Amino acid sequence: MTTHVSLYRLTARELAQLADTEEAAGHYHLAKAAAELGLVYLKFETVDFANAHVGKALEAAEKARENLMYEDAVGVTSDTSRARLHLSLAELDAADLPAPAPAR
Repeated sequence: MTTHVSLYRLTARELAQLADTEEAAGHYHLAKAAAELGLVYLKFETVDFANAHVGKALEAAEKARENLMYEDAVGVTSDTSRARLHLSLAELDAADLPAPAPAR
């Protein structure tokens, strides 16, 4: 039996390999950046792509991957954080929670 593996899961696996390689080479900032970006890609497995925040998260994640190619750990971290923020906003939209009452 063949199991379908999404592009996002494949990307996360590639980033896990990269994180392991960078860690072994002593490039700890790049290893951490690759690992955190891999976690972002795993989140794409369960999101609603109709949400505008998900599109922004995907754009930020792709930019982070590009920064990884140039070994720019700061750029990766910044773009990964933006992707995580947009994914969190998309989760809140999906939860459809009522807005908190204003403070008195």
